[in-house]
Amino acid sequence: MSNDIFFIHAGSALHSWLNYISSVKRIYVLAENSIKYPISEYIGTKVDPSKIHLDKLHPNLNDRYLDLRFFDEINSQETEIAMEFKYARLGYTDHDAEKKRIFNDIMRLKLFVEQAGNRKGYFLICGPQIDFIKAFQSIGWSETDKQSGGLPTPKALSTDYDKVNPLGFYTNWFKYKKDETQEIDLGTNSVELKKIYKDFFKKYKKAFKDGITETTLNTNNPITRLVYLSESLNLRDIPTPMKVGIWEVTTKNNIE
Repeated sequence: MSNDIFFIHAGSALHSWLNYISSVKRIYVLAENSIKYPISEYIGTKVDPSKIHLDKLHPNLNDRYLDLRFFDEINSQETEIAMEFKYARLGYTDHDAEKKRIFNDIMRLKLFVEQAGNRKGYFLICGPQIDFIKAFQSIGWSETDKQSGGLPTPKALSTDYDKVNPLGFYTNWFKYKKDETQEIDLGTNSVELKKIYKDFFKKYKKAFKDGITETTLNTNNPITRLVYLSESLNLRDIPTPMKVGIWEVTTKNNIE
């Protein structure tokens, strides 16, 4: 059951829930840790709830956890699915510390899926629509970038956010059109990226199990593929519209 349609429905359900929370002015309760509960509740309507585990130990890392793990049957084979979550915030997601944490999520998922053939991994990020765009999808973009002669856009926004081009740092790791893939080059010469990658191996070196080393982990680059990106909403519809994106994380060896 856990194919693209499953995660499109899960993303849509989360998007509706987030916009409801925003509409009733309870957005202050939203954070990275709160996302896993509505997602796991939705998953529990499709699979055996006893097979859903929050904050479960990573099977290939000592003292490292995955936000969500659950079991489902795919092509008549029991498959384990792992998910990692992030909450987009302007002034946080676009800073170096969170870039490192997102890369760590990607690498934990890469390690999870490549160590066994019956595993899948997904990265989910959500948050206020404008934060999602400015801090994650299109860093450096502003309202004045639309064709308005450089003048600020009126408060009653007419901007079509779905047409905002991806910009900035995270385009190294993610694409924003359905089914597009992005291979993450672990051997890059980019000074900024190399520092993040080295910091991961330094932090996780003692956590590796099963003979895993930096060399073996570098053998295959992680690949992300967009599964779901919610449609953007106008500010007239909801005071603080929300946005959700889900990417599958694989490696070349895991692509069917």
